[in-house]
Amino acid sequence: MMTPLRVTLVLPDYRPEPIGGYRVVYEYADFLARRGHEVNIVYMRGPRPDDGSWSPVEFLKRWLWALRIRLLHRPLVSWHRFNPRIRLRLVPNFTDANLSDADAIVATGWQTAAPVAALGAKKGAKFYLIQHYETWAGPKEAVDATWRLPLFKIVISKWLADVGAQLGASNIQHIPNGIDFGKFLITEPPAQRPMSIVSMYHIQKMKGVPDALAVLTMFHQKYPDVPVTMFGAMARGAEVPDWITYYQNPDQDFLVREIYNKHAVYLGASREEGWALPPAEAMACGCVFVGTDIGGFRDYATDRDTALLSAPGDRAKMLANLIAVTDDVELRRAIQERGTNNIRQFTWERAGSSLEEYLLRHAKPQAKASTA
Repeated sequence: MMTPLRVTLVLPDYRPEPIGGYRVVYEYADFLARRGHEVNIVYMRGPRPDDGSWSPVEFLKRWLWALRIRLLHRPLVSWHRFNPRIRLRLVPNFTDANLSDADAIVATGWQTAAPVAALGAKKGAKFYLIQHYETWAGPKEAVDATWRLPLFKIVISKWLADVGAQLGASNIQHIPNGIDFGKFLITEPPAQRPMSIVSMYHIQKMKGVPDALAVLTMFHQKYPDVPVTMFGAMARGAEVPDWITYYQNPDQDFLVREIYNKHAVYLGASREEGWALPPAEAMACGCVFVGTDIGGFRDYATDRDTALLSAPGDRAKMLANLIAVTDDVELRRAIQERGTNNIRQFTWERAGSSLEEYLLRHAKPQAKASTA
């Protein structure tokens, strides 16, 4: 019989808005809680300085950060419904004394890796969930160093496993993300959808939104009657043309039923991704994926089979792919069917079971009397 674990999942900071990487952590937390494990999600506010000291003013600021969040956000995370066994904690002073003892503790961003590695043994066996090569979020030397820490690593794509090998990392386990097919599903038959395009808006350079907008503008000149929609967590940027319908921070039900299921094609122009959720979710909802041939898409997208792909930044080829699925309805149907069927293998049951097995393999349950 399986011995339940006490698991701590460490996020870099508190964020109230929907974020793909946070959603992955929350899905894993829910799975582990359903399996009977005790799960804490910790939001840290950065590690202590190297000399281990803070000024009284900085110390006060950090605790006021936690108090302000607790007062302004009830529930703490409004866009995800957590299993009631899960505890959410704000930890402005990330030290052994302020963390519960556990059997496993999981860093989930490059900023959290070194602080987790520095914790004492009572905080659990140490893991590192790597969802991206995060040089966009920190200095390359510092990010690279986290890959070589003595942590058991979980990467979400084969591309990231290759990155780890190149960096000399050890103890790497590849576990692709999952999709909740009870939520991301077809509600409007793809064959009944007229040609239409949806894409995600984001300000991060790696998301390739300038490429997407340039391609969509050229496409609109040729097919002015084809509806185009964008959505994103942030306000509509001034660079988004008026002929594009925009939805800011749509809730999940609206995203599924009124955005994914009302469009025929999902356009993704990212220059780099770990294992992007939106294209996979759109495919689960019956969209054709027209995107870029990057490592984070290759786990579920194969050119001319389950998607139409082009090199990052190759706007001419991406436009040609959009034109192809517009002019050739049979091609659009074939790509959609293969893409939707293929994506269905990526369940949270599969991903969660793999993570659970990896945690159980390396964590040694401690006596619960030691829990702080």
